[in-house]
Amino acid sequence: MNKNQKIQFNQMVERSMEQATKNLSGIKGVVSVRLSQEEIVVIDQMVFLELAKNRSDATAMLIREGIRTHQTLFHEMQEYTAELEQVKAKMQRRIQESGLVTRLKQTDDHIDIPFGGDGNEPGNNK
Repeated sequence: MNKNQKIQFNQMVERSMEQATKNLSGIKGVVSVRLSQEEIVVIDQMVFLELAKNRSDATAMLIREGIRTHQTLFHEMQEYTAELEQVKAKMQRRIQESGLVTRLKQTDDHIDIPFGGDGNEPGNNK
């Protein structure tokens, strides 16, 4: 590939990336999901009936509806998650302050603990 071809290729890639960014504006992420055949049939029917442009849109619509239907439950879940995050952070600080992590790292460097605990692990040539 000569210099001009490389420049053209780079420009084409940049244009493609810009277009992809425009196409994805407003979309926060992509999620792969495994579905049963029955669920796929429902999604395909939504596309066939032109309720959605494609499988991705149909799946997103169904997920949004599920979240909307169970909004109270998900709100409660968010509250509990926030509480658990606070407890987790508190425990992490407490453990760090105790010096336990430092001691464990020092101990880990000096002690050879057999894999199975009995010295008869595969690869142990005693």
